[in-house]
Amino acid sequence: MACLYFDCFSGAAGDMLVAALLDLGASFEQLREDLAALRVDGFTIVREKKWQGGLAGTRFDVRLDPAVKQPRRGLREIEALLAASALPAAVKESATRVFRRIGAAEAKVHGCPIDEVHFHEVGAVDSIADVVGFCALHHRLGSPRLFASPIAVGEGFVKTEHGLLPVPAMATLELLAGVPVESGGLREELCTPTGAALLATLCEGFGRDLSYVPRRVGYGLGTRVRESPPNAVRVVECDVVAPPGEGIVVVECNLDDVTGQEIGRLIERCMGAGALDVVVAPVTMKKGRTGVLLQVLADPARAASIEELLLLDSPTLGVRRWRASRRIAAREAATWPTSLGPVKVKVATLPDGTRRVAPEFAELDRLARERSLPLAEVRRRLAAELDPGRAPG
Repeated sequence: MACLYFDCFSGAAGDMLVAALLDLGASFEQLREDLAALRVDGFTIVREKKWQGGLAGTRFDVRLDPAVKQPRRGLREIEALLAASALPAAVKESATRVFRRIGAAEAKVHGCPIDEVHFHEVGAVDSIADVVGFCALHHRLGSPRLFASPIAVGEGFVKTEHGLLPVPAMATLELLAGVPVESGGLREELCTPTGAALLATLCEGFGRDLSYVPRRVGYGLGTRVRESPPNAVRVVECDVVAPPGEGIVVVECNLDDVTGQEIGRLIERCMGAGALDVVVAPVTMKKGRTGVLLQVLADPARAASIEELLLLDSPTLGVRRWRASRRIAAREAATWPTSLGPVKVKVATLPDGTRRVAPEFAELDRLARERSLPLAEVRRRLAAELDPGRAPG
């Protein structure tokens, strides 16, 4: 299956993302049919080919009928609207997830229960059409996997119903939690809450280290006319060779004056501080001294606290750090029935679609003790019974 990669060099908005898919070749007539399935009156949609900043792209616009008064909608009203529509179930599910993410972000920013959130701009008909339109076009294209670059968000201030707010707006920044962003070098709002919600909810990876073979390209243009850089988002239909890696930080130091007990304590403390993994390897240091290399893998948000821990709780006077990326096979925890009893396992799905089932070591040890069996015998029996093709339970 082909993938779609969104290059958000100039940010992202809901209308720009819809326009990019239309420019890529998605059907405008099918989009019109899908939005009509919402059974909401008072708007029409327009697609136009435009030039901006030396490139040709597509503009998508939702035009409201001023004679039709639209109600203000919250999450409940939008969920009810989607549930009552004639849209395909997959489109309803995707759009509902996007709006729930918006609701959770707005509730956190405003300090209120999610059911009391009013979506303001995002609850307007044009934003609903953007979210549902994007999800519908994605479905019509065969639901390809979605990836994106780091998202340019801009800087400065933006005018909202709540007055002037810093860019990125609070809800936008909350929606982008865990997503790599960059300023883009422009003092304006480059990423809207709708654009942030769509990408953060539906993309499975972000980064510029995606390795892919392009097939075709589309450009979605925004309402602001800007020559450099053009106000556009680029989407590339491609075959992915390697998806963007998950960002991590490596923190390490050399130690030549610690005991084995102290190293064990450092490992425990690093894991307790949220390290993803800790590796200790023997090394030969200057003047032929033997020592160890202590290397810690951590999420970027925890790297600083682990650095402080090493400086405060070990003899080192300095630590090194750098960013790295990793690729992780999809995995889930499950409980598998076996002749020895229920066993907790990890089920991994590899890039070629095959599945691998592995019991936790603690489970092997528990069963060996409970059944008075050698560990090797427990491992042999489970290897024969943990069939990746058979669902647990």
